[in-house]
Amino acid sequence: MNTVNHELESVLKKVPQYTRLKRHVSTLLSHSTIKKLTNLALVELQRKMRRTKVFGYPYFIIVETGNICNLRCPLCPTGLRKEGVDRKFVGFDDFRKIIDRFSSYAYEITLHNWGEPFLNPDILKMIKYCSDKNLGTNLSSNLNKFPFNAEDLITSGLEYLVISLDGATQDIYSKYRVGGDIAAVLNNLRSIIEKKKALKSRTPFIEWQFLVMKHNYHQIEEVKRMADEIGVDLIRFIPVGLPFDAEGKRDLAGKWYPYIHADDGDNYIEERFLQKPINGGCFYLFRSVTVNPVGVIAPCCAVWKTGDNFGNMLDRDFLEIWNNDFYQSARALFSSKRTSVRNCCSRCNLFYKFQ
Repeated sequence: MNTVNHELESVLKKVPQYTRLKRHVSTLLSHSTIKKLTNLALVELQRKMRRTKVFGYPYFIIVETGNICNLRCPLCPTGLRKEGVDRKFVGFDDFRKIIDRFSSYAYEITLHNWGEPFLNPDILKMIKYCSDKNLGTNLSSNLNKFPFNAEDLITSGLEYLVISLDGATQDIYSKYRVGGDIAAVLNNLRSIIEKKKALKSRTPFIEWQFLVMKHNYHQIEEVKRMADEIGVDLIRFIPVGLPFDAEGKRDLAGKWYPYIHADDGDNYIEERFLQKPINGGCFYLFRSVTVNPVGVIAPCCAVWKTGDNFGNMLDRDFLEIWNNDFYQSARALFSSKRTSVRNCCSRCNLFYKFQ
């Protein structure tokens, strides 16, 4: 059994898994207003106090523009075509209603979750609408499909683009990105960077994200070289994650996670690569909201089943959902309060490890 060297361990240890702090700080500085700053301060105070009822709005918004994908990644519920959710693209009219509800308070919107955003025919229109509303925009793409002009993407207002590319060769890349074509990804990536340079545009900031797994860690140095040659703004290595509520997590980790060499010479799965708690509890329940294509609210980006939703903001007021029994019981998991209401958050590793 192969082991990952200490260099890989040091690479992964440096990566913050729950946030890209530098990017978020930049977004806060770029899109602040008095109203947004006041809301942020109010939310953070209540989070610090571990209140279960929040007066204020989430300021990081995740909108799943389509839980449909062209690939079949084996750790993704969309890639596996899992049942338990309506699969569709969000329409522009519904998207606009969602954005209008949050735009006065939010700093940043993520335009992807469990799907491929570039498959939504209105995605550029959505990006521009958010940009016009003074929202920082970001999305992640497998970039196998790029059905529009690179210039249109660059001038849309997109601020941050993550490219999910986990290999340097087709055989390694396609082991996880099943159905993907690395040549198409690299060609599309080069065309975006070339046009960005030609337009002398600072945006979008382009991040190459590489999920480190057992079968691909040996290509890290080659990927660094490729990233430098292509001209991405950042190459980021992170350990692959396991889906929320997945069955047989230990077996899945054994199949996909890289191994670390222990002091005693044994091979073992390092616990730090499993989901870990956030100091003070889960900040998603205060700072962020995830909206799926049919308008249902999830407590965080990890929750994808319709049956685990906290409400539908297309047919009721958002603040009614934001402080309903589901949300308050979820926040109570990280406070001194307790509740008999059960929801998906009680099954999360963040809660168990917080205890």
